[in-house]
Amino acid sequence: MIGLLLKKWMLIVLGVALSGTLLAEDTFMLSREEERWLEQHPDIRFAPAPYYPPVEFFDENDIYRGITADFLKIMSERQGLDMNVIQYTNWDKVVEAARNRDVDVWGAAAITPERQEYMSFTRPYIRLPAVIVVRKDLDGPLNMRDLDGHKVVLIKGYASSEYVKENYPNLDVLEVPDLETGLRMVSYGLSDAIIATNAAALFYIERDGLTNLRVAGESGFAWQLRFAVRNDWPELVTIIQKGLDSISDDELRTIFRRWINLGYEGQILTPQLLLQIAGGIFVLLAIMVFVWNRMLRHQVRERTQALKKELEERKALESKLRRLATTDELTGIMNRRHLFDCLRQELRRAERYDTSLALLMFDVDHFKQINDTYGHAAGDQVLKAVVGICQQVLRENDLFGRIGGEEFVVALLESDPATTMKVANRICQSIANTPIALSNGEYLTSTISIGVVHSSQDKNLEVLLSYSDRAMYSAKQKGRNRVEAFDSLESPPIVL
Repeated sequence: MIGLLLKKWMLIVLGVALSGTLLAEDTFMLSREEERWLEQHPDIRFAPAPYYPPVEFFDENDIYRGITADFLKIMSERQGLDMNVIQYTNWDKVVEAARNRDVDVWGAAAITPERQEYMSFTRPYIRLPAVIVVRKDLDGPLNMRDLDGHKVVLIKGYASSEYVKENYPNLDVLEVPDLETGLRMVSYGLSDAIIATNAAALFYIERDGLTNLRVAGESGFAWQLRFAVRNDWPELVTIIQKGLDSISDDELRTIFRRWINLGYEGQILTPQLLLQIAGGIFVLLAIMVFVWNRMLRHQVRERTQALKKELEERKALESKLRRLATTDELTGIMNRRHLFDCLRQELRRAERYDTSLALLMFDVDHFKQINDTYGHAAGDQVLKAVVGICQQVLRENDLFGRIGGEEFVVALLESDPATTMKVANRICQSIANTPIALSNGEYLTSTISIGVVHSSQDKNLEVLLSYSDRAMYSAKQKGRNRVEAFDSLESPPIVL
């Protein structure tokens, strides 16, 4: 059912994509100025999405393939438009490289206001609607409003993710690094729905045998995929657009049929062909009867082994997905949601057993300056180094998580105020005294500002976070690289 529905949508999409009339040949011939521009720019760096089948991906031999790769091959043969293909590990890194001018061209991207600040776009050449995929036990057609109260998976860095978060801010969403992970989370019941492109969803569902999934409706968003070029190279946008315009309707159909199975157009059944089929069926039935008993025994043995392997793989996958849902991708410590859930449990436990805990909120001083001076990759190294230093000071049962950007929260369990201040100062001093090595061989030192609050001052997590945030702000006002405890006699907090 899911395959038929997705293929029906792809027929509609391809009908739109192929409906335009072919331009006259002289409209896509390169001018002398454009040919000269290509001669002056022999090193054009092209970075695809690393794994976005069937649109574009790198296969097991790291060869660039897919719909966009076929478009690029035709343009290369027709225009001499050769590009150096660069492989990155994920889409976030591709976007970051383009923002830093380490990449010149993308092959299949949607326009967003943020991307238009540094990239220019051709007209769309692929249109892919985003659909709502759920398990079959969730009945009926669904729209985005019906997903209130359900856990919805989004793909980090995708334009569809920005669309959903902007238009449906009340949804309970979880971002994962890739579509395959998200589909398996829905299949195994770790989430209720995923917003995904129909073609890519069909590819994974058929390849991985996720037969308990179905398409429940449309999201209202459709990818208008285009080539994107750094915005200080307008000449290349025109060259690529001419290359796209030069591709005929027949070439377009050939490309899409190669990557998306839209149905078989076979020969007409003749009496001779029917006789051949009947003879083949008779021979096949005779062979099946002859080996039936042996096959049954073999199948039972294979099925038992396959079930055992499937259970082991599923257990490993569930463990991996649970890690993805609870940890911060960059630093490996708790993410915001998981940390806050654990903190609420610990506050209830502390109140029940009359114990205490302390919260330390801190962020890295002048972190924007580090990013601006050394680059975002260096900023990531600093954050990971700061986390490593903190973990050397903290106890194994203390809670530690990243709540956003360069901001972190530590919970010291069963800690009195005096001990808390000692630990906080030790963390602050350790970070200030430890040189951090960057990948380019340079070293830098960083500092943090810490705000401290104790559970004796309130039992509500949001109130305690507000207290610690105000204390951290006070530490920054007093010069940074220091620890400030919240004074409970100050004015009431603003609850987050």
